[in-house]
Amino acid sequence: MKHRIDGVQKGRMVWVKQMKRADRLADSEDALTAVIEFLTAFVLFLIILTAFFSLAGLQLGSNHPKSDQLDDYALQGMQRLTGDSGWYVPIDEWGDRDIANGTADWHHYNATKLLEGSVQPGIAGDFGRLDEERLNAISNITQDQFIRGLGLPDWSSINLTIRIVESLNSSRVDVLLFQDGASRDAAANSAVAHRLMVLNNETVEIIFEVHDAGRTPANLIITEFMAEPEIGFPEWVELENRDGFAANLTGWGLGRSSGGGLHTLIGDGALAGGNILLCSGKPSLQENQGAEIVLDLGQSTILGRGAVNGLNMYSDTLSLTWTFPGKAQTHTTMEVAWDDDWEIESNISLEWNGGYASNSSNWDRSNGGTPGSI
Repeated sequence: MKHRIDGVQKGRMVWVKQMKRADRLADSEDALTAVIEFLTAFVLFLIILTAFFSLAGLQLGSNHPKSDQLDDYALQGMQRLTGDSGWYVPIDEWGDRDIANGTADWHHYNATKLLEGSVQPGIAGDFGRLDEERLNAISNITQDQFIRGLGLPDWSSINLTIRIVESLNSSRVDVLLFQDGASRDAAANSAVAHRLMVLNNETVEIIFEVHDAGRTPANLIITEFMAEPEIGFPEWVELENRDGFAANLTGWGLGRSSGGGLHTLIGDGALAGGNILLCSGKPSLQENQGAEIVLDLGQSTILGRGAVNGLNMYSDTLSLTWTFPGKAQTHTTMEVAWDDDWEIESNISLEWNGGYASNSSNWDRSNGGTPGSI
């Protein structure tokens, strides 16, 4: 009898264990079902949320931060600059674009000619390589033209650096082929795009920055002048554009303090980056050793025309000025003031070697001068 009871008890214990195991399995299945239902509901919620934000974007428009906009502009500008060969379209007498006379050979025109039309800079050559002539011709485009040509907004500023990163000639590594534009340090927001391309047998890195740093005047400076030429020859002042981009000459002026003070605007046109402009009292008698542009400042009497003096060799001040287009305020960007302590002699030019421009020790003397020579 005892053995029979023990058998019954053991049977009941086995049955209880099986029932508990079944309950645990049921609980596990219920939990798994709950998890699946939760995940399904969560995915559905995300789908609805995505659809809502998509609809909001269609109704309200893009709400990208400025930094995202600049990223788009940098990529867009890089693609247009390096993925195309560019073009030039002149402006006709009525102020309209003369598309019929447009050309892809924009790099064959000088800075002043390009300023008279619309230009999209492009430096792409055959088979994805850089075109060296087009690369060199970037210096004929003003920074404003460059920005407009790449389709960037008027408020934007840019910086372009092109340098060699790989060459069989190790001395050419890190050589700058072009560098100019606003500094990123002055920008609140900025974006940058990079690209590697082949030029001849070298690898070149192109770094294109777009930011909101604002724009400054071109780096136009007085590099040499002749205050007392030989009798019969004109006075002259040499200006150099030390930027990479071309300088729009509109708004630039030159003045002197002697004779009660006189000032005149230099004129229209553009001066290519790294090139020289000669202001002369009489261009027909002016020696020119390489200046791209020679302007007549004798008619304005700023500079002497030979027998008639303009500059005073004993005491005078030359002022280079710039006026932002549409603004009345004029800024003096460089000033050279001298007196009789400088001991300026006849047919001796003064060539700036850097430093404070009104310090005579910062000017080298040259017999006859080197007008127009860099």
